[in-house]
Amino acid sequence: MFGRARVVSTDPNKSNSGFMFAGLTASLLSGDVVTLETLPRIDGDVATVFRRMGFKPPSSGKLFDDYIAGGAGAQPLVVGYENQLIEWVLEDADRWKRVEANAPAKPVILYPRPTAFSAHPLISLAGEADELIDALMNEAVLELAWEDHGFRGPLGTIGKARNALLQSRLLERIEQVLPMPEAPAMLALLNRLTA
Repeated sequence: MFGRARVVSTDPNKSNSGFMFAGLTASLLSGDVVTLETLPRIDGDVATVFRRMGFKPPSSGKLFDDYIAGGAGAQPLVVGYENQLIEWVLEDADRWKRVEANAPAKPVILYPRPTAFSAHPLISLAGEADELIDALMNEAVLELAWEDHGFRGPLGTIGKARNALLQSRLLERIEQVLPMPEAPAMLALLNRLTA
């Protein structure tokens, strides 16, 4: 049986996760990466999706905290980052085991296909800082970023969870990624969502 699904994201004008979800939603509704030319055909539908969410928190951290505190009854489906659940599980393994054993609803990651991939670039403004970029690309550091914090690394190369608490919950590879729309299309979409 199919029915309505309520999804809540952050405010796309205040938070990157909401911004990315707005771009992904627009592109999925348009059938391709949305452009300034194709945006007018679907911007009303995207606005409806966001309007029906009600209040949208200004940060993914606040939304995730609300999701954890309220449970499935309050926030059945939220848009966030994969690493938020990973860090929450790793922060307190005993708590996670209690949730797995007793909670009526258990947090699960759903991966849209295609999805959007969030990058965290480091740009050096001084030549001597370039060594930090090299250090962060070191295989051991990439493994640490994935295993302890859920950051996949360049091109999603790191991704096989070794922690037993996470192995069955995560995709090993993110294989279908849709690029974000170009800046003019996103700015126009954000203006429409603010109206």
